[in-house]
Amino acid sequence: MDLAQFVNHFIGLLVIANPLSALPVVLRVTRNKSLLEKRRTGLTAAFAVGVILLVVTWIGGPLLAILGIKISAFQVAGGVIIFMLALSMLNAEESSIKHNPEEIEKASNLGAIVPLAIPIIAGPGAISTIVVSVNQFPGLLNQVLISISSILVAFVMGILLYFAADLEKFFGKSGINIINRLGGLILAAISIQTLANGIMGLFPILQGGAP
Repeated sequence: MDLAQFVNHFIGLLVIANPLSALPVVLRVTRNKSLLEKRRTGLTAAFAVGVILLVVTWIGGPLLAILGIKISAFQVAGGVIIFMLALSMLNAEESSIKHNPEEIEKASNLGAIVPLAIPIIAGPGAISTIVVSVNQFPGLLNQVLISISSILVAFVMGILLYFAADLEKFFGKSGINIINRLGGLILAAISIQTLANGIMGLFPILQGGAP
């Protein structure tokens, strides 16, 4: 994995995690808490996201092997999930793949972890992206680089969630929707490429007709 591929992976993972979609959720989960408690919740969620992504980086591939799931099949599934997330972002909607209203309403003191850290931030899209990347870039060094990328995503998340209340006021609902739509367009392209790679892996005969 070279520098350009590392940057592409980081940006893609950050877009899939969609920090702006987490802003209103963290405010809803902590709506009856003080500003200090809101910020503490955001930092706790970011730490949990980092741990989850690191665990997936190191055991995601072996787990698929144990279950007998081919990486190509996982790419197809991941591509479909990411595309559904992209459609939700393009329509400025909250995807039910990541969470549903009942999960948020029932969130207690563990709201920083469930549903905020998982599945809202470190959801199916982020998890499938990491598993596919680890397979695409094998080797210990690449796993370390993907781990660094995951830590950076968690760090950015921590900053954004720490200032969640301020950012929501600054961007406003319209601003967040615009940024979400731009991110959705990027995600759509990533999902199509991931889906295409998975289909090619499942049906190698199709590669003969590729330009």
